[in-house]
Amino acid sequence: MPKSRKIKTETAEKILSDLKLIYGIGEVTERILKEEGYKTIEDLTEHPRFSYEAKRFLKILNKCDTCQIVDWIGYWFPKSHPLILYSSGLHNKEDFVILDIETMGLFTRPIILFGVARISGDQVLINQYLLRNIKEEPAALMGFLSHINEVSVFITFNGRTFDIPYVRERLAYYRMKGDLEKPHFDILHFSRRAWRERVPNCRLNTLEKYLLSIARKDDVPSALVPDFYETYMRSKNAGPLIPIIEHNKQDLVTLANIFSKLHEEWG
Repeated sequence: MPKSRKIKTETAEKILSDLKLIYGIGEVTERILKEEGYKTIEDLTEHPRFSYEAKRFLKILNKCDTCQIVDWIGYWFPKSHPLILYSSGLHNKEDFVILDIETMGLFTRPIILFGVARISGDQVLINQYLLRNIKEEPAALMGFLSHINEVSVFITFNGRTFDIPYVRERLAYYRMKGDLEKPHFDILHFSRRAWRERVPNCRLNTLEKYLLSIARKDDVPSALVPDFYETYMRSKNAGPLIPIIEHNKQDLVTLANIFSKLHEEWG
C-alpha cells in the first residue's frame, strides 16, 4: 500500500515524468523535449511554449487534489491508465476506505450489509454493518458514514457503477446526507488493463484465485445473497447470515490485496 512521504515523492516523480500530460505534447515531442533536457513537467516551467500549462498542472499536484489530478490525467489517458492509479500514492494509507456492500437485489432494494476496511500499519481492520431487520438500514448507513471524513479515498471493485451510486440512492431514500464526492479508485478497470491477458476473466474471485492463490470453499455467490437473507428473515435462524458475512469479509481482504498487487505490477 502507498504509505509514506517517500511514496508520495516517488508518486509525484512518476506523474511528473510523463510530459504528455501537457497540452500539445505527444510521443515525438516528448522525446525531443527530453533530449533537450526537459525531463519532467517541472522542467517545462522554464520552457517558452509549455510553461503556462506546466505551472498550472504543478499547482494542482502540489495541492494533492486527487480529483483534479485524476480529471487531468483522464483527459489525456484512459481511466484505467497506471498514472491514475499512481495518484493514489499521494494519500496516506489510513485515508483509504475499502467498501463492499451486499444488497437485496438491484437498485431501490435495501442494502443488508456494509463492509468497510481500513488500513492500520500492516493490518486490514474490518467493520461490517449487518441489518438484523430492514428497519435498521438507516442505522447501518450512519455506521458506514462514520468512517468517512474530509480526506477519505474510496477503494472499490466496480464501485463507481454499483456500490457508491447504490449508497447514494439509499441515502436519498431516507433523506439522509452524506458526502460521497471523494477520490475513488475502482480497481476493476485497472485489473482489466493489468491482467486481462493472463486470467480467464476479471471477476474478483477469479483474480483472487490466479493472483493470490486463494480458492474459496463454500462461498455464497453474490447472486444468492438475497435468497440467503430472505431465508433468515423467514426462519429467524441466523445461520444463513454467516456465509454472507464471510463472503463480504473475504471480498474486502481481497480488494486490499489486489490494490496492493496493482501497485506492485505497475511500480
